[in-house]
Amino acid sequence: MGLLNLSLRNFRCFTAADLEFAPTFNLITGENASGKTSLIESIFLMGRGRSFRTANLESAVRAGTNGFQIVGRVSSQSTPIPIGLARENGHLEARIAGQTPATLAQLSETFPVQLVDNQAHEIIRGNPHRRRQFLDWGVFHVEPTFFPVWRRYQRVLRQRNTLLRNGNPQPEISSWDRELVSQGEALGAFRQEYLASLLPTATAWASQALGGLEISLEYRPGWPREQGFPDALKNAIERDRYAGMTQVGPHRAEMLIKVEGKPAQERVSRGQEKALVGALLLAQAAVYRARSGRPCTLLLDDLAAEFDSGHLTRFLDRVEECGAQTHITAIDPPSSITSRVAKAFHVKQDKITEMV
Repeated sequence: MGLLNLSLRNFRCFTAADLEFAPTFNLITGENASGKTSLIESIFLMGRGRSFRTANLESAVRAGTNGFQIVGRVSSQSTPIPIGLARENGHLEARIAGQTPATLAQLSETFPVQLVDNQAHEIIRGNPHRRRQFLDWGVFHVEPTFFPVWRRYQRVLRQRNTLLRNGNPQPEISSWDRELVSQGEALGAFRQEYLASLLPTATAWASQALGGLEISLEYRPGWPREQGFPDALKNAIERDRYAGMTQVGPHRAEMLIKVEGKPAQERVSRGQEKALVGALLLAQAAVYRARSGRPCTLLLDDLAAEFDSGHLTRFLDRVEECGAQTHITAIDPPSSITSRVAKAFHVKQDKITEMV
């Protein structure tokens, strides 16, 4: 699975660009603010239906134009699959093989992408929501029934929270508990099963990236284990009514990342943090390929600035093990990058040129 070609129209700084990519390493060079990250962003959008740079896609429309278009073809086991995105009049429209998807989540099913950039450290430093996102990306791609369960849980949770905020009587609030528990326990089980499958690769690769330090990952479901979810909801009802929101459940789950038995953020340096996060994300890519039989596409933004030479070489060795199509940006790429490149592109003044 990889991106065969890409056409951009009025996206960020690009008036028009038409590119064809290699199935292995693709290098994107250019000065700061030349548009390298914008090119990576457009590929990410094809696979996620959202940007990693902004929640307001209007800012991605080239100044003076009414909207942008992103069109590409993704390789598959049969015929290539065309994907198109268009942002016009404040709305984002998507097409997959000429059809409008029921949800933007279908973009991820068709074209799974994983990003490693200068914000990836939020998996360690950020709040639990960031680590839940990390887990849910993996579960979504290996468990077909995960997304419907996740959506039902979110819908019931919103309804219960509305009743809590409005001060409805307790029986009305608790009438939603059975469905919340049913979907919440299934959601937690999916996450725990996925983490168990990820653990061997993730801990081994992360330990190697940190010079042999012991790494552990632990899932906490969002309620006290000794109570169970139904009892935790009952015990928290008065606190929930006071707060106006449900305070226990998988929406409060946490994945603890520990190094040598201590929280990772207390134990690792900034450089080690980058190496740890990189290893965890690559482990996800490797497990995805093992479980699905397909590689995902890796987007690596300015890694040469994030890693020292030793960590960068080891990281890229792991990338090759994943067998994923890779798009990597750099200002002045070192030989550990250039020696692996199949195709190279240079970005300058809104132009993208393929290097011969």
